[in-house]
Amino acid sequence: MFKHLLTSAVVLMLSLGAFAQEFPAAASTPKKGEIQAHLADKVFAVALANGQTWRLDFKKNGYFFIDTSTGFNGKGEWNSEDGKLCSKLTGRDRDFSCADARMHEGVIHIRRADGEIIRYVSK
Repeated sequence: MFKHLLTSAVVLMLSLGAFAQEFPAAASTPKKGEIQAHLADKVFAVALANGQTWRLDFKKNGYFFIDTSTGFNGKGEWNSEDGKLCSKLTGRDRDFSCADARMHEGVIHIRRADGEIIRYVSK
């Protein structure tokens, strides 16, 4: 019984920490304008740890479009704050949500709500 509980606890801890990651050590915290300039009127590819992929298209006017490998297509609004990328998906009942952002070697890194750090790679 104890062995089973211990194994279950280890599996739970590993699954909860699966995406607990750190930004690259040399990453910098971008200012609001840097994030806007980096994303506006550009398209990015994102690969998630679970194998899914996203295509993100950020428009200078504050709108974005997303297409995922699971077949989801959506749109919404985006903006930025110092060190944060904020977005609101159309059709969702919540306000803008913001995620920590860092820059490293010309690539923006975003920390998702689950702790996974994803890279927005320019297409």
